[in-house]
Amino acid sequence: MVVNTMPGDTRADSRSGTVAPPGRMRGRDGQFERIRRVRDTFLATGTAAASEIQAAGIAPHVLDSWRRSVRYGLSPSDINPVYVGDIDLDNQLTRVVDAVVSQRDAVLEQSMCGLTLTDAEGTILRQWVRDPKLGRWLERHDILPAFSVDETVLGTSSGICLLSGQPTMVRGPEHFAEQYHEVTSAGVPVVHPVTHRVAGSLNLTSRYEDTSPVLLSWVMELVRDIQRAFQEAATRRERVLLNAYLTENRDARHPLVALNEQTIITNAIAARLLTSVDQALLWEHASRAIQERRQDAKRLVLTDGTVVSVECKEVGDVTDTAGAVLRIRPVVERAAQVEAASPVPGLGRLAGKGPRWRELCRRAHRVGAGPVLVVGERGTGKLAVATAVAGDVPVTVVDAADAAANGTRAWLRELESHLGRPSGSAVVIRRCDELDLPTSTAAANLIRAHRSGPVRILATAKHSARHRGVSPLLTEFTEVLEVPALRDRLEDLPVLLEALTQPAFERLGRTPGPVRWMPDAVQALSRLDWPGNIASLAAVVLEVLRGNNNGYISAGDLPVDVVASASRRKLAGLEQVEATAIIAALRDAGGNKNKAADALGIARSTLYRKMRALGIDLSTMAF
Repeated sequence: MVVNTMPGDTRADSRSGTVAPPGRMRGRDGQFERIRRVRDTFLATGTAAASEIQAAGIAPHVLDSWRRSVRYGLSPSDINPVYVGDIDLDNQLTRVVDAVVSQRDAVLEQSMCGLTLTDAEGTILRQWVRDPKLGRWLERHDILPAFSVDETVLGTSSGICLLSGQPTMVRGPEHFAEQYHEVTSAGVPVVHPVTHRVAGSLNLTSRYEDTSPVLLSWVMELVRDIQRAFQEAATRRERVLLNAYLTENRDARHPLVALNEQTIITNAIAARLLTSVDQALLWEHASRAIQERRQDAKRLVLTDGTVVSVECKEVGDVTDTAGAVLRIRPVVERAAQVEAASPVPGLGRLAGKGPRWRELCRRAHRVGAGPVLVVGERGTGKLAVATAVAGDVPVTVVDAADAAANGTRAWLRELESHLGRPSGSAVVIRRCDELDLPTSTAAANLIRAHRSGPVRILATAKHSARHRGVSPLLTEFTEVLEVPALRDRLEDLPVLLEALTQPAFERLGRTPGPVRWMPDAVQALSRLDWPGNIASLAAVVLEVLRGNNNGYISAGDLPVDVVASASRRKLAGLEQVEATAIIAALRDAGGNKNKAADALGIARSTLYRKMRALGIDLSTMAF
């Protein structure tokens, strides 16, 4: 909030030439006293007579704000703005508003009013004050850029327009803080015409004696100009993006994409190459490249397994970033040329299209009849791969974990009986690297004795015999297949999600139905490290389908801990706990940040700061 005069100040009246006595404002009328009586009664008792409220002309949103201010624990006689600290004071909002306000500078000078711009969290970004004495008073009271004047900090003021979403006037004693009773403030939310989100608020403050509907009308007019400027800027950004695309699209034989958070422009060859999921992943790549100021080419894998080199070039002008132009070049390697001549068959019904998965399939189909060891991290699907390699024959799984539970001798006898079966079967020794040394040695002897037998022998382990300290059993496997970790085959996410959906329905006892995993969900899942690999992904799919009966799964349908983990920066310890709690509260509140803040027991401004600090972004914007 900005005031244009100070309590206790002696100032010449610009109209009469008289001087207002220190500590007293001219123009305190009967309405001022009526408002003050209602306020004092309301704050003391929590209520006031309807007739008195009506006589004082106090709006319902002011009464609601008084209630909230009391609930926040604020004291009307002891209120001060709070320093926010690290905040961007130079952004698109401030640049647009600076330009609009500068055109009204003469009017502002003559009006003897103060003007402030806040962000959506109620933090002051700009302040326009023409009177040096007023400026010093504001500085003493910390009403300055980077200080919060949110309702949770100052109580009722024109800043409550951020909550109501409507133009708001707060007159004299309607302010919760006693120090602002001699002023009237008028605030209007600034809604971005493209994103339709509240970007901030513009607030004008005058002496109470100058209270007039004209104040609010003037601010509303300013905000309309600001929103028109936003619209023109958005249109300009699209023009800048289109011009960059036309400049770069000199050779239509190569895929080219120009994009920002609202628009994607592609040439024909790029449109044929990219799916909607690919576009989402390209947004993710472009946003990171812009943030990190990188222009070097990076290899990405598209959802169909195509390896491409992507060169990102930021597009914009001196005022703003308009987006990025991505030059995409398919990477054709020798192995890919060979594969094109003779496509690699898959591994049974296992899903995968990416290069890492295709390489595994290629090697799996080349292994001989000898013992095969399948290695990989926990949850990568080693047992499923081993079973697929065995082919169509019956497969018996002998789990090394049973050796400790059932006794070594019994476990070895079971293994030997399966190895001695007639042809047309296979044995998979699961987790064979977990056997103790004596059992591992005995099992190795059994494998050696049945190596040339009719039963196909396979095993799974975390590592192969190349690692130090491994069991003797591992040395018996001459063929080793390594299953890639999920983080190394994120291009397979769409097909994996599709493949895991039907088994999840079956586990839930539901009839499988058509389910589409939307690009924003795939994009969020691609940000995770997946230490539990496919097993963890299957658990996420199960949890999502358990609570969702609709055929479209978006990022908002993902579990709260997954969304928290998909933050744009890595979270650890208490940060992860905080992020999970915030996302859960937001989801329970249907996205309403005021209700979410109440549920968490924190101020709305605190919620905003924590969301920003933790990198939580539940929107569909890429940048």
